[in-house]
Amino acid sequence: MKVLVTGANGFIGKNLISWLQEEENVEIITYDINDKFSKIENNIDDIQFIFHLAGVNRTKNNADFYSGNTNLTQQLVDLIKDKNIPILITSSIQATSDNDYGKSKRMAENYVKENLTNYYIFRLHNVFGKWCKPNYNSVVATFCYNIAHDLEITINDRDTCLSLIYIDDICREFLRILRGENPVDRADGICYISPKYPVTLGSLADTLYEFKNSVNSIYVPNTGDEFIKKLYSTYISYLPVEKTVTEAVKNVDERGSFTELVRTTSCGQFSISISKPGIVRGNHYHHTKLERFIVVKGTAKISFMNVLDGTSYHFVVDDKTIKIVTIPVGYTHKIENIGTDEMILAIWCNELFDKDRPDTYFKTVECE
Repeated sequence: MKVLVTGANGFIGKNLISWLQEEENVEIITYDINDKFSKIENNIDDIQFIFHLAGVNRTKNNADFYSGNTNLTQQLVDLIKDKNIPILITSSIQATSDNDYGKSKRMAENYVKENLTNYYIFRLHNVFGKWCKPNYNSVVATFCYNIAHDLEITINDRDTCLSLIYIDDICREFLRILRGENPVDRADGICYISPKYPVTLGSLADTLYEFKNSVNSIYVPNTGDEFIKKLYSTYISYLPVEKTVTEAVKNVDERGSFTELVRTTSCGQFSISISKPGIVRGNHYHHTKLERFIVVKGTAKISFMNVLDGTSYHFVVDDKTIKIVTIPVGYTHKIENIGTDEMILAIWCNELFDKDRPDTYFKTVECE
C-alpha cells in the first residue's frame, strides 16, 4: 500500500518512517516543508493511508500557526473528502487552549470532523525520544543534549509538572491504526497515546544527571522501570558516540582474571571470570547473596554442599549446551576448570559487592 507521511523530516515523521520501512508491502510518499503541494495532488489517487504530521509549533509570526496547521490541513482535507482515504492527524493537548498555536490546532481538528468520516485525531502530550531537535521546543531533548554535552540547563521552577509520552509508543500505536485496529484510547472523536509519564522538571533533570554520572562507569539505571528505560535510551541517543565506551577494571592473578561488567541500582551485578586449566574457585557460601553461573567457554565442574547436613551435588557443564546454574544460599560451592583450555564463566549476583559486608564465608566443598 502507498502511505503518505506529511512532516516527514520532523521528529515524529523521521521515527514513523523508520518504523514504516520495516513493514512489508508499504511504499512511503513523503511531504515536507520544502515540497510543493502538487506532490500530494499528483499521487493522491494511489494513496491508501495518510499520516498528517506536518505543522508549525514554534514561530515568531503567529500567522504561521494558521497557515502551517489550519490551512494546510484544510487543503489536504478538501483534496480527499470525496475519496474516503483514512487519515491520521497529529494535534496537541494545547488544542483546548486560547493561544494561537492551540486555536490553529483546534480549527484544524474541527475541519477534519466536519468534512471527513474516516479519520483519527491524536492529541499528543509532550513527546520525547531519539532524533528530537534540542534547544527548540522539547525540554527533554534540550536537557538530554545539554547535559550530555556538558552544557548548562535552565530550570525556572523545579516543581513544574510535565506529562510525557514516548516516541516508540506513538509509532507502535500509529502502525496499529494503519493495520485497521482500533485506537487504544479514544473519547469523543479524539485519540490519545498511552502510557503517559508525569514528571517534574526537577526530577527530570536529577535523573538525567544520574545518567550522565553513570555512563562512564559500570552502573546502569533501573531499566525495569518503563519510564527510566525509555528516558535512558533517549539520553544515550544524544551522547557523543566517543563517550559511549567505558573501560571495566580487570583483576588478574595467577588463577586468571575477574571483571565486574555491569552494576545495577536494583538487580545486582554481572561479572565475568576467566580461569586457567585446573583452577578451582569458590569454596565459600552465602546467607543472602544468590549467584547464577553460566559457562560460556570451556568445561567446568560445579559442586555445592549443604552447610548444615553435608548433602552434596555436582554438575559438569560446558559451552556445547549453555546451562544456567543457580547456587542456592546456604550451600558452599566451588567451580573447577576441568578442561584443557581457559574457562570463561559469566556470573550474575543479586546484590552489589560490598567489601564491608561481603556475605562470603569460607568452607570447603567435600564431594567428588
